[in-house]
Amino acid sequence: MKINNILIIGPMGSGKSSIGKILAKRTSKKFLDIDFQIIKNQGMNISEIFEKYGEEYFRDLEKKELEKLDNIEDYIISTGGGIILKQENIDMMKKIGLILFLDIDINAQLERVKNKKNRPLIDNDNVESSLLALKKYRDPIYNSICDYIIDVSNKEKNVIIKEIEKIIL
Repeated sequence: MKINNILIIGPMGSGKSSIGKILAKRTSKKFLDIDFQIIKNQGMNISEIFEKYGEEYFRDLEKKELEKLDNIEDYIISTGGGIILKQENIDMMKKIGLILFLDIDINAQLERVKNKKNRPLIDNDNVESSLLALKKYRDPIYNSICDYIIDVSNKEKNVIIKEIEKIIL
């Protein structure tokens, strides 16, 4: 089965952008990061967008970026963790290509994001409970919409890439 576009979904810290970039190089596809496109177009980072305009505004920006991808081919697309919160986005992603869910356990995720700023949905005083709340709400959605699940917990990037290549090549 030849797979044209691949969309990478998952929580913050799961490696959507870094895995996506490597995968694009390895498969000779183009890489697009929806969060990066939003940052570039808005001239501010995601935390600033949330602070100035709110989460709903940001979710609308995600939807608009996704709509631009309607007829693209041969892309690896990294999405933001919350892109799955709008049904229109889910429908569009299913239309665009195969959906890969990079799943990560809470301990590995905590290790990756604990010192990162620019995470507007994280309470810096209680990172673990913020991540657990997001995981509890979003994981069932990720699981229900994805074509494949790749567990990225405590794995090297090259191991993750090889697992993905077994699926898509």
